[in-house]
Amino acid sequence: FPAQVGRLREHGAGLVTSAATATDLALFHREAREAGLRPRLITCSRWLTYPHTHTTPAPDVHGELADARVATLVYWSPGHPYRSSLDGTTCAELAHAYRQDTGAGWLQPLCLAHALVETAHHALTVAADPTDRASVAQTLAGTTLDTVAGTLDWTRAPAPNIALLPLVGGQWQHGPGGPRLAVVGNTALPDVPLTGELTPAR
Repeated sequence: FPAQVGRLREHGAGLVTSAATATDLALFHREAREAGLRPRLITCSRWLTYPHTHTTPAPDVHGELADARVATLVYWSPGHPYRSSLDGTTCAELAHAYRQDTGAGWLQPLCLAHALVETAHHALTVAADPTDRASVAQTLAGTTLDTVAGTLDWTRAPAPNIALLPLVGGQWQHGPGGPRLAVVGNTALPDVPLTGELTPAR
């Protein structure tokens, strides 16, 4: 990435945002570091859900990206203040159960999978005729439901059949067990506790 690195240095860029793969982002970070370009913050849209250790086995990539301290958006964490509409399971309990059952750490899509079941249960329970597609679709279009992913409201979204989730700021930070997604900014959702401080790339 010599051309990109040179242009960013020329303009004194302090923030880099991308949709790169883990391998490409690690290569960019190494070339930037070697050229003396040290952006204070790097964000990557591909890292909304999974740590880089899930996408590549290469240890040199892991080391480079641990140094880059990539930031991202967070739509769910064990600290979010929500409960399942099915059985009252909290976010922390869901994350703990997932770890107990799989031995793996929590991932953001866990809440969406659970909320999908909650939404299906609600629609099939409330629909005038749960065997009729139009009836179920009509029920979903008018649904507002508190789930383990938060309040899903299909009646107020900017487009039909969409429910929005509030976002907080996160950063992949290196820890003893590998990358950890820390919540570092909660302005839009103060009830979500911070679990780390935003730290610039080294």
